[in-house]
Amino acid sequence: MRTLLIVLSALCGPALLAEKMPSVEIDSVVSYYKPEQAFKRIGEYLGGEEQTGRKIILRTQTSPRKGLYFVVRITEFADELPAGCFFEVDLLRPDKKRPVTKRFDLPANPKSHREIWLGFTGDDQPANDEPPVAWRVRMLGPDGQELSSYQSFLWSKPADDESASTEQ
Repeated sequence: MRTLLIVLSALCGPALLAEKMPSVEIDSVVSYYKPEQAFKRIGEYLGGEEQTGRKIILRTQTSPRKGLYFVVRITEFADELPAGCFFEVDLLRPDKKRPVTKRFDLPANPKSHREIWLGFTGDDQPANDEPPVAWRVRMLGPDGQELSSYQSFLWSKPADDESASTEQ
């Protein structure tokens, strides 16, 4: 019996001591094109930094700020997530044949917000402000494990070989 307890504690102990990942989900995702002026607040005109309000803003390029943004709402506050969590956005642009994947790292000490804006700015935004063909947003833990994902309808389109197998 003592041997069994030793074996069980050796097997289960590390799992119990590991940092518990919160049960967090992506609640919704909406995409918008935002012009540069949409980010200017009065404080910035008076010589201050960009004020983000009640959201976390992450961009592929810091300047210009205009571009395609995915507004992601999560079920937990960002500051409750373990350090090292990040987002990946797969984007099928109308001017590209293959999806583009961009990584957005949460800051080391994120604010206590549930809204995160992931921006494709500068050269990373689709040409002529055209809407994306399809997209997928994934939230990943520090170990790269997927915590949650949210995708557009067209992202889940069946592969060509699956649609070709229908009866004629």
